[in-house]
Amino acid sequence: MKHGIFISCIVFLLLVQGASALSVTVTPERIQRGDEVTIAVQGLPDNSTFTLEIEGTFPVSPGADFSFDTRDLRLPFSLHEGSISATLQHTTENRLLVKKGDSRVELVGLSTNGVFTTRQTGSFPAGTYDVITVGGIAAPDASSVIAALTLQGRKTGPEDSEILFVADGITDGLVTIRVLVDGTVALSRTIPLGTSATPSPTTIRPSSGGSSGGSVAIVAPVATTVTATATITPGVTLMEPTPPAEGTPLVSVAETGTPGVTTPPATTPTRTGSSPLLTVFLAAGALLLLASRRS
Repeated sequence: MKHGIFISCIVFLLLVQGASALSVTVTPERIQRGDEVTIAVQGLPDNSTFTLEIEGTFPVSPGADFSFDTRDLRLPFSLHEGSISATLQHTTENRLLVKKGDSRVELVGLSTNGVFTTRQTGSFPAGTYDVITVGGIAAPDASSVIAALTLQGRKTGPEDSEILFVADGITDGLVTIRVLVDGTVALSRTIPLGTSATPSPTTIRPSSGGSSGGSVAIVAPVATTVTATATITPGVTLMEPTPPAEGTPLVSVAETGTPGVTTPPATTPTRTGSSPLLTVFLAAGALLLLASRRS
């Protein structure tokens, strides 16, 4: 009898544990320009550190303009105390644009040794973002470029949801999607785009992701690395760029709305707990002990 109770407890707890297991998938397996990409996320608990990386590798003509767009990005949950960043390689000039309704953030800058990185800290509220663009001008000797976008933050919202976006701007290449939860890779998938996805995938340095601010435009060449703080909130605007140590960039900032609202500094959530298997056996042992005492 006691063995039967023990086995039943184990089965029940394993079923409960499995019901909340994290699952991340992406479809379709191949896309054309303008196709929608779906990232299905199940069992994602609140206060997890969620990171979404979207990287495009595609052919270009030397010195040509290019643009890699994620249009109509639907984020079903909010990312707090996070960041949005972009990394471009094999370029001379670069641009990051984020637009959500009446809110707009644009950063432009010059590459050093063909590489450019920019990052903004803040919050990324749930909703549909009209467009997030990383683009610029390819280097004179470049035959391909790499443009990567990263969103990161502390997640609050539904455990089961879908992230949707339309891949636009490029017609051929590779789109690599990575999802990390609390620093652990939950998904890494490369999707061919177009009919002749020939570029060789290149690994970039990891970057963070998160938010942008309302009705702000920064439209001047800046140094290789730019850090700023912003929150996309209708009617609220704040942008405080921090130039890198190696130089003081010329930055033009245009603001509308209500200035003076700051975003709290990013913090790293602390998560505690024992391993799931140990938790199962401890709980089962407690139930078995209780059953034996009652008998």
